Amino acid sequence: MTGLAAEDRMAISDHFVGFCHAVDGLGDGEAPAALFAEDAVYDLTGFGMQAFTGRAAIRDFFSASFSATERNVHFISNILVHSGDATGAFVTAYVHAFSHTSDGGKLELRAVYDADVRKTGEGWKFARMGISMLPV
Repeated sequence: MTGLAAEDRMAISDHFVGFCHAVDGLGDGEAPAALFAEDAVYDLTGFGMQAFTGRAAIRDFFSASFSATERNVHFISNILVHSGDATGAFVTAYVHAFSHTSDGGKLELRAVYDADVRKTGEGWKFARMGISMLPV
């Protein structure tokens, strides 16, 4: 059991759901980047890509990705707080996503997010988020 209050657990769960909505909204990358701490790491090495460090680099990654994306939808489930307290936590969640690219391509993704979240003056933020494929 974690040392997190029920309100914090719900806020963390909402933060993960909010991330999916921000990504699905496409746009300029500001909405998903705002969910990360200023010094956060978005680690895509589980996909053979790189890790992006800092909110600006994360925003630029999403902005570039969105420029080639026509539609996007994420379904998130099994959000589990493994450990934590009132200042931070380690959380995993499953995600099933579908994307359509501007050139007609389609992508289906079944993955797991693993994240360290930190409570800040602005609420919960991702300090580090990784993503890797589910073996299904």
